Amino acid sequence: MKAGFIAVVGRPNVGKSTLINKLVNEKVAIVSNKAGTTRDTIKGILNFNDNQYIFVDTPGIHKPKHLLGEHMTNSAVKILRDVDVIAFVIDASQEISTGDLFVCDKIKEARRTPRILIVNKIDKVNDEELEAKRAEIKEKLGDFDGIVELSGQYAIGIPKLLTALDPFLEEGMKYYPDDMYTDMPVYRIITEVVREKILERTREEIPHSVAIEILNVEKRDNGKDKFNINIYVERSSQKGIIIGKNGKMLKEIGIEARKEIESLIGRDIYLELWVKVKEDWRKKKPFLKELGYFQES
Repeated sequence: MKAGFIAVVGRPNVGKSTLINKLVNEKVAIVSNKAGTTRDTIKGILNFNDNQYIFVDTPGIHKPKHLLGEHMTNSAVKILRDVDVIAFVIDASQEISTGDLFVCDKIKEARRTPRILIVNKIDKVNDEELEAKRAEIKEKLGDFDGIVELSGQYAIGIPKLLTALDPFLEEGMKYYPDDMYTDMPVYRIITEVVREKILERTREEIPHSVAIEILNVEKRDNGKDKFNINIYVERSSQKGIIIGKNGKMLKEIGIEARKEIESLIGRDIYLELWVKVKEDWRKKKPFLKELGYFQES
């Protein structure tokens, strides 16, 4: 019996959340093709062959442009010294960028933590391109305690990843029950799913400007609790986009979110969504702290 915490890190949009969802075989992290989807650390728990792998999905590490970005990067970097191993994810189909090098430098600051490099999205490259990627890794990133080539989307190479992680797990303990696949609270699941449905349906300007807050929960005798939720945006034009003509967009977001939430938590709920304008909320520390995004170190 062995267990360990694995920080899954990388620049934005390299497939970290998709990989963790595939590893755990459950949805623990929202996924979209928009950078910056993950805003905080989320744990996905895999129990396999009497081992417990606790994957910590982190926000993409990047040079922040506002306080929310600062929180996202700090929360990712902070855990690097506290885990048993770091899994650094890069995209096989893209050239190693300054963003990847920035992440690599942050990882190297955690000198005592073992490092595994995950070359993700190998389904998008041919053999010749993969060989060129291996040479590029050696030249630009240096040495690792292990390198695993895989496709998170199609679960190619997952057994090789678990084998590479095994030596760094701690003997003789488990941290979570065998039937637990995430430690995320129900309220957090609800806000994340609502945000995901907005990401899926809106243009590029909207995703980074949206925050979700549960205002209150009405407990009902029939067990079908009602969640009153605020969707915050930074401009009135964004509010109009999310609401849509005659409220159509907001209604569709609510229906899709409710169905998925009910599937994830195993019970029926009501959702009531409101859209509010909070100008430049990503730069306002009191509001970020209220949402749980910003903490003083």
